[in-house]
Amino acid sequence: MDQGYGVSTLPGAEGAVSQLLRGGIDLVLLDYQMPGQDGLSVLRDMDKARISTPTIVLTSDNSQAVAVECFRNGAIDFIAKPIDPDYLSIVVERTLNSHAGTLKNMSYKALGYVQHKKGCVHFDDPHSCDCGLKEVIIAIQDF
Repeated sequence: MDQGYGVSTLPGAEGAVSQLLRGGIDLVLLDYQMPGQDGLSVLRDMDKARISTPTIVLTSDNSQAVAVECFRNGAIDFIAKPIDPDYLSIVVERTLNSHAGTLKNMSYKALGYVQHKKGCVHFDDPHSCDCGLKEVIIAIQDF
């Protein structure tokens, strides 16, 4: 079922954190059991690197202890295998929408600390503001 998302894959956990640090990834679907490094250690490495990309853990081990450890280490959701594609689609969409709302709220809060560059005409007249702040505000509002 194609939802129109771009997808990148890795054969294992190695390189996941460095790929996330390069940016451009909006959501991580992380298998708990992988060859070499497991999903829980990837979550911990993401936390150490201060990566806040929302992560959904997929696993065949649906024990409560595993779920709790994943949530404690930053997972947004936890889905047991076998995975129902319709359910996965709903969880992905809900997670992306929630994260986008959080980013927009954080951006609005940050605007309270932003000031025009010295010498800029106030942004009440969008054609006069030459420091770019008005364009930033419009971009956030349209987000």
